[in-house]
Amino acid sequence: MPSLRSRPLAAIAWLVRSCVAILCGVVLLAIGATIPIVNVYVLGCLMEIQGQVARTGKFRSASWGLPLTLRLGIIVLAVVLWLLPIELLAALHRDIHVLSPGSANDWLVAFMLAITSVVIAAHLALAIAGGGRWWQFLRPLQTIRQQLDRHYRVRFWQQATRQINEFVAAISLLRLLRLGILAYAAAYLWLAIPTLLFTLLDDVTIRWQWFGFAAGCLTLTVTLMGLPFLMAHVAAERRFGAMFEIRTVYELAARTPLCWSMSTAFLMACSVLTLLYIALVKNALPPHNFRWDLMAVFLVTMIPARILVGRAYHHATTRPPARLKWSTRVWRWSNIAALGIAVGYYVYFLYLAQTGGELGQNAIWQFPSVLQPFPN
Repeated sequence: MPSLRSRPLAAIAWLVRSCVAILCGVVLLAIGATIPIVNVYVLGCLMEIQGQVARTGKFRSASWGLPLTLRLGIIVLAVVLWLLPIELLAALHRDIHVLSPGSANDWLVAFMLAITSVVIAAHLALAIAGGGRWWQFLRPLQTIRQQLDRHYRVRFWQQATRQINEFVAAISLLRLLRLGILAYAAAYLWLAIPTLLFTLLDDVTIRWQWFGFAAGCLTLTVTLMGLPFLMAHVAAERRFGAMFEIRTVYELAARTPLCWSMSTAFLMACSVLTLLYIALVKNALPPHNFRWDLMAVFLVTMIPARILVGRAYHHATTRPPARLKWSTRVWRWSNIAALGIAVGYYVYFLYLAQTGGELGQNAIWQFPSVLQPFPN
């Protein structure tokens, strides 16, 4: 960021560009999270952001991918705006064709629609080929002239191929897919049995269901107390075996009990906001089939919480093992007790969520505290 004192205009421009990049990132991830298979990549992006902060300990590491999302957001917005004239001409041609099919006006509007579509498509293709910057979409003639000049240069296609390969490599699709799969595997590995016991109570008159439900409440609470730190460990290590290193995660959490308890409690509180939106707000909206609004609420609330957990994890890795004094033990168990109460309230809210909202028990099986809501 430029200096706010010496270069105020440049600093303001940097802030505006950063806010636009964050907004584009949230919108693109929210849309992608509603698409099956693509939602795994979205979860991989969340894990990558958390892993970057967990490894470096710097909050600015969470800006991974923002330049890319800004460029993609500009391209999507420009394409949508340039398609508006085509939509207007198509609507006009549809009305004229219904009123007077085969007339001169019908053929004239159809010809104008075809020419406009070809010209706009060529302009969009050239603007995207030129880098997809905003001014390239606003200056069609200059964009066409620049691309023609580049076309006649030596090794133009070799350079274009190299830039496309660099763009694909910057996205890191295989790594994001692997991180998303690791996140799903770790969450369901440790939460499947406790959640199954937790959702076992169907008939209050059956005693064994009560015992199973009580065991599910206890095991789910204990698991959720350490699972966010375990997910941060998986995101930082990027290894399949990291999800089984419970002892390592416990030792790290014991080094910074306050950071561990506060970040985990904040993560659970943010996931409650997603469930409240499902139960209270989404049902009050007019009927709609899309779910990008739910995904946007999830991303806005959960990304800061995941970043905070990653920062707490990095802080734990930099701390030496604590000496087992009586004061240290009292402090550690006090934080564990406080975190257990907070997570217990979250589990109680999950029990209430089974009877409210549009998802029912699916709200529990989606694990919004560590994963993300399912797409339709």
